[in-house]
Amino acid sequence: MELYYKRYIGTVQPSDYIDWAKYNLHMDVLDIKKIASMDRKEKLNIFEMEKMFDDAMKSIQWKAPSKEQCVEYHVKHLHSQLLLPVENAMLLVKEIYDCTIKHDLLEEQMNWQEISDTIDDFQYGDNQQGYKEEKINEMIITHALRLWHTKISKIDFRKFIGQKITAVDSEVHFIIQLEKGAIIIECPWRIRDTGGILLGETDIQSNQSEWKSIKELLIGKKIEDIQLLEQCPLLIVQCDNIFLRCVSCQFFFRWLDFNRRRRLLYVFHARWKHCIS
Repeated sequence: MELYYKRYIGTVQPSDYIDWAKYNLHMDVLDIKKIASMDRKEKLNIFEMEKMFDDAMKSIQWKAPSKEQCVEYHVKHLHSQLLLPVENAMLLVKEIYDCTIKHDLLEEQMNWQEISDTIDDFQYGDNQQGYKEEKINEMIITHALRLWHTKISKIDFRKFIGQKITAVDSEVHFIIQLEKGAIIIECPWRIRDTGGILLGETDIQSNQSEWKSIKELLIGKKIEDIQLLEQCPLLIVQCDNIFLRCVSCQFFFRWLDFNRRRRLLYVFHARWKHCIS
């Protein structure tokens, strides 16, 4: 992604292709080996390198990511470097902010504007707050961590919204039956209301009769909202004043089509499955 980002903005160098090839040597592809064997110290023709790279991509049957995907990856890559103390923290924030402006990422721009303004005031303004560099770097990490852990996924859950919960099954997994589909939970979970935690996975493990309480809490309620925090990741399903919170480590999703019936299947690794028919 980072290599393609550099291609899109016109800053790619022959050494970037060599680094890419060396990273992917494990694929044991001749076209990749050719690029990796080149000496980055030599004066290499950028057009020849691009041709060799395109040939390598065809050999491994990889499609080029979109510019939008590359820009999003680049911002995320820069952001990830701010989760721990780094000497160039202020420079990284400036690069993120400039990138969001250049590529019209308004939401991301707003996320970084306040801390960017604080840095500008510290470096070029009156620094009325009397901040020292140490304090600025501390503020950057705090801000970066907050954004990282509260970022909402772009997955579209609208197919679930407004659906009524018709049944709760518990034979193998915690399965919430909907009017058109189901939510299958294969990860740690808790149910809570605005007052606190009502029931959780450990309660069921110690007392199977609590499934009756879960059915009473959920059946008949409509799903009002679903949010997935991308980096945690934490899935929150809201039904009226009841919140189902599911935690896992990583996920992906895909569209499937069975017998001309449109079926949306979300598969969340390691333990989440969400499907809708």
